[in-house]
Amino acid sequence: MKQILILEDNDLTRNKLVKILESIEPRVHIFPFSKLEDALGFALTHRIDFFLVDIILRPKERNDFSGIQFVGKIKECTACGTAEVVFITALAGLEVELLHRVHCYDYIEKPIDEMRVKWIVTEIVERGERAAGLPERIYFRSDGISYPVDVAQIRYAVYQNRELSIHTGEECIKMPNFPLKRFLGQVRDTVFLSPLKGTAVNISYIKSVDYVNQFIYLRGIKEPVCMGSMLKKRLERNI
Repeated sequence: MKQILILEDNDLTRNKLVKILESIEPRVHIFPFSKLEDALGFALTHRIDFFLVDIILRPKERNDFSGIQFVGKIKECTACGTAEVVFITALAGLEVELLHRVHCYDYIEKPIDEMRVKWIVTEIVERGERAAGLPERIYFRSDGISYPVDVAQIRYAVYQNRELSIHTGEECIKMPNFPLKRFLGQVRDTVFLSPLKGTAVNISYIKSVDYVNQFIYLRGIKEPVCMGSMLKKRLERNI
């Protein structure tokens, strides 16, 4: 199910967009917001597939383009930086510039055209479904660049000293200030278990478990992963 965040300060427009999206089919989950701060806080802690964003969120302020600023911050976020963006605009002539400047997917002009909204949303949903057969990926950001890692290749992850270490068997990727909880929140299909606080192992790579010495052995990893005594029974039950 696609998750869509709407950021629109006008109540009538926002409610209309919600009704249009709800009428498409039960393939979308909608999160409507009127304030930039609330929408940004939600987007940074949840998986959002694409955004519908009004360009002018503070119409009383001169030269307000806070919607563009919001998208700029979203693009810097590892969790949703690759999500599609559709702008809502009443500014004729600005659309082409937006498509190139902020790399948005498309735009919707005011007053809202119901058929155009349905066409754009359906296109994005169907395109995502066609890509569903591709490997699940998680995107990390380093030095201003986002790069993908196939989740199925991740053996285990450890968060220690404010740094997440992702072990794939071939390499270890270091991501500062990337908590394990954030990592697990972005993983959709692959099953990870937490044998120890701050550690997550991919269950599909578990080769054996030494319950006496409390070690987990993973395929493709030489060193065993420690297992906490309090979580030993839970791991045994899940396996």
